[in-house]
Amino acid sequence: MAKRRADDTPNSTSGSGRPRRSPELMAAITAMSLVLLAVAGSAYLLSRAGHSRPDDLLVGADDTLSVHKSKRESVFGLLDQTVDEALPHGSHVVFWSFDVNAHQFADTVPTRINDLWPTEDSIMALHPTTFGTHPGIALKNMIPRLNEDRKRNRPAIVMLLTDGEDQAPQETKRALTTIATNPDVKAVWFCGVSDSNGFRSLIDRRWRPLLGRRLIISSRDDGAEALSDLTALLNANRSGGA
Repeated sequence: MAKRRADDTPNSTSGSGRPRRSPELMAAITAMSLVLLAVAGSAYLLSRAGHSRPDDLLVGADDTLSVHKSKRESVFGLLDQTVDEALPHGSHVVFWSFDVNAHQFADTVPTRINDLWPTEDSIMALHPTTFGTHPGIALKNMIPRLNEDRKRNRPAIVMLLTDGEDQAPQETKRALTTIATNPDVKAVWFCGVSDSNGFRSLIDRRWRPLLGRRLIISSRDDGAEALSDLTALLNANRSGGA
């Protein structure tokens, strides 16, 4: 009869005198380790989700003829990137278009970026016949929603997709003065501003005294830096630094 190897016996030992662990025991230990790692990972993700409350992103899109199609596509692309990279899951994205008037388009909670595309396409297709750009009207229409967010202690970001033209700066000043008093408004971002005609510097001179570091301005070539600035502001808020 064939002689059994020592490691075939239930209580066999290694050369060092220590008991050998059976393959079944090693498999059980490995499975238990994987379960513990999964539980720890889930707890970590849940803790992060608890600290990253959903935000409201209020978007005012300039639909006047001075904002050409290519620029609209560019700023909406940056908006998509902002939602994808900077906002926690469950955040609302609320759209207005504006020229001399403002119209609310949608209030959505996107689960993926292309959930935003139908609204963006509808706004990009607008061709107003009236002349004039009044961002203050859009900002004024956002204030009731921002007041609701304040009551719920919910962070909010205002993002104006615009070349920076403003035929009614006093109207804008009234709205921004109110918005600036709301500490849950973490940023006001003028995105897509033309920097060859003085609009950018004018926005900075007008609204920096009201908004301070919460004012973000970007043109065609520095959107990525502006998104980094926004992300830093939001992270400071979530960690209690703002």
